Amino acid sequence: MALSTKTTSVATAALFLLLLHSLALCGAGPHGRFGHSGSITQQPNYHHRPPWRPDVFLNFRGPDVRHTFSDHLYHALVRRGIKAFRDDRDLPRGVNVTEAIPRAIEESRLSVVVLSRGYASSEYCLDELVKIMLNMKERGHRPFPVFYNLSPDDVADHRSSASHKRRYSYERVEGWSHALTSIAQISGWVLSTDR
Repeated sequence: MALSTKTTSVATAALFLLLLHSLALCGAGPHGRFGHSGSITQQPNYHHRPPWRPDVFLNFRGPDVRHTFSDHLYHALVRRGIKAFRDDRDLPRGVNVTEAIPRAIEESRLSVVVLSRGYASSEYCLDELVKIMLNMKERGHRPFPVFYNLSPDDVADHRSSASHKRRYSYERVEGWSHALTSIAQISGWVLSTDR
């Protein structure tokens, strides 16, 4: 069943407000810095980051949520002036993807990780998740999980597929499993479209 526009809008608005609040706590604003009162000052102040760096990195499996939840969230963030990074929108042609995506994760302040049914089948999503979780540990990066038609227990109980175990090194598969277990332990949003 497709997620209704009203439900998607409400979920997107709630997540958007929380991300906006988190960016305020990080000291980043869409057009400058947030003051201590939470109001936005109009003068840009990017002393530690050039203004082209993303505020939010969106991590999701395209076929599952690209034209639903992640689209709504991306556009809500961009309309508000928050620099959101999405690999299908923000990578110019000819850019080396294997360098640009990890750099975007490192440079962003937080990530929205949309965990869907097909998420764990994508080596790209899992590699990005490993990088996000490493940045959380080393740099204080903030991941915000969205459990899209899944529960945190579904993600935590994930067992690497037999095809992953055959195709990839033990260390890589273990890294994915650890990252999935870690993200499932972070308080997030459970968004169910199955009614």
